Amino acid sequence: MSNEKIFATPLKVDDVADCYFYHTMELPGYGVMEGRDWDLRGGVDEYLGKVAFARQRVLEIGPASGFLTFEMEKRGADVVSVEVTAEHGWDFVPYPAKKLEEVFGPRRIVMQQLKNSYWFSHAALRSKANLYYGDVYNLPTALGEFDIAVMGSVLLHCRDPLRIVEQCGKMARSVVIVDMFHPDLEGAPVCRLAPTPQNFLWHTWWHFSTKFFAQFLAVMGFATSDILRHQQRHRGKAYTLFTIVGRR
Repeated sequence: MSNEKIFATPLKVDDVADCYFYHTMELPGYGVMEGRDWDLRGGVDEYLGKVAFARQRVLEIGPASGFLTFEMEKRGADVVSVEVTAEHGWDFVPYPAKKLEEVFGPRRIVMQQLKNSYWFSHAALRSKANLYYGDVYNLPTALGEFDIAVMGSVLLHCRDPLRIVEQCGKMARSVVIVDMFHPDLEGAPVCRLAPTPQNFLWHTWWHFSTKFFAQFLAVMGFATSDILRHQQRHRGKAYTLFTIVGRR
């Protein structure tokens, strides 16, 4: 059983101006909140691997504004999300300190506004989802056991993505991994370092092949079904993503 004392007390956020919406969301009494990054409204089921969520306990890594949290909840799931604390922060790519200084200040503000958008939406939707703030690389056993673990477009931003997959695989019977599709990497279990000295991708570490995750899940004892590819909208453009579902 989970220890509910580890879950965050809901933050009261009254002003939508204090929020950064990562996803476009529709909130009762407020209408459409335009997301700065993703609009997944037309492809939620494909994004989530067409998994049935009714009566399932779900572990979600990196909820951002909570769009997927609340969509899974609408489909009958009991959701526990994991979000970084101010101390653990973002997994910054280690560019020279002088270059990163221009990012740190604005990013701290955006992260708080992002957390505000989660709690603003949580209240508007009268959600019962729980949120744990902590180190995503060291998840406590007090979170309990899960039917499904969802890692939606988050692993590319993490220094050690396989550690997160490993932990989720130990806590859940099924895992759902979503990430960007790179056709030039297909056919081999590989990942590619994304940042270069020139592109200053301080927020993104990796490009993955689908076989990279499929093989690692097989190592852990998961069988993977057909890999779904789907189109989702990011900042007004269509991108191809993949979803892998692994089951014990």
